[in-house]
Amino acid sequence: MKRAGNLDAKKADRVGTRDRILDATLVLFNDRGPDRVTTAEIARTVGINEGNLYYHFKTKEALLQALFKRLEADATVFMEDAGSNTATDPDVFSGFLRRWFSIVWDHRYIFRDLPGIIVIAPTLREPIRVLSAAMRLVVDGALRQMRDAKLIDVPDQDAPLLLANVWIVSTYWAVYLSLQEGIEDLGQQHLDWGLKQVASLFRPYLSDAAKSELNAMLLGRPGMQKAV
Repeated sequence: MKRAGNLDAKKADRVGTRDRILDATLVLFNDRGPDRVTTAEIARTVGINEGNLYYHFKTKEALLQALFKRLEADATVFMEDAGSNTATDPDVFSGFLRRWFSIVWDHRYIFRDLPGIIVIAPTLREPIRVLSAAMRLVVDGALRQMRDAKLIDVPDQDAPLLLANVWIVSTYWAVYLSLQEGIEDLGQQHLDWGLKQVASLFRPYLSDAAKSELNAMLLGRPGMQKAV
């Protein structure tokens, strides 16, 4: 019985160490990117030696795979909630948008540094593609619900363009800021900037009833510019 208890304690410690490694790695990757963070730095941040780190994750690719599982889990819960939604209040849709932006923010390294990540972890190319395709379906469904609820009036020929642009901006705003604007240290104001860009895509199609409420939800946060 005592031996079984010791084994359980060791197993719990391994799980705890693994999670601490992933927590620390996520912070470091978000701050500077996977290619600029060494395994020695990760181990030092966690307070373990590199041998212990390699016991849990033999390569940086293995670390990226485990972190992607976290993103996948967060995105799956989000997609299930969005897919089962039947409410048509404007704040429901803007709330989903905020939630997706929060997920992108929490895992921003993977969106900001995607080309380099594929080099380090080529095994993630297909899972990322699959997740992206699933998310596009969710965005498409939300836009259809908004059209059916008369919250937006989008001509049929414009709908595919709006879908693509909303997906691109809401997912790759961090990449744009990093590559085009040279902003590496992303802050809350940059997340707000991304929300404003998506809001600008919706604005031409918003119904009168939805315009003020959606603008307030998308652009009314502290530190964000007012709608024009």
